[in-house]
Amino acid sequence: MKILTSGQHLDLGDSLRAYIDEKLPVAVAKYMDNAIEAQVVFSREGSMYSCHCSVHVGTGIDAQAEGQDTEIYASFDQALDRLAKQLRRDKRKRRNHHTRVPSADETA
Repeated sequence: MKILTSGQHLDLGDSLRAYIDEKLPVAVAKYMDNAIEAQVVFSREGSMYSCHCSVHVGTGIDAQAEGQDTEIYASFDQALDRLAKQLRRDKRKRRNHHTRVPSADETA
């Protein structure tokens, strides 16, 4: 998965980029195996940091989430939690609930 990390009028350090590269693929791969691209944008509004995460998983599957906190890492964690929740719900919705389970008579 290709991860683009940027900051609007912010200088993001290597430790934050490493943190994002470590956490984001794990959270997305838990629900969707074939994620293509992710974009993480940080901005600062007053004393609050804002993180906007966008993930493109496949055809017609895009998820976006935003988090705000006074700490930049906490804002990313909030956005990641919301993103994981969206992906979990989307996967649950796409699951085929009409699969037929063979009975005991058919398997014997």
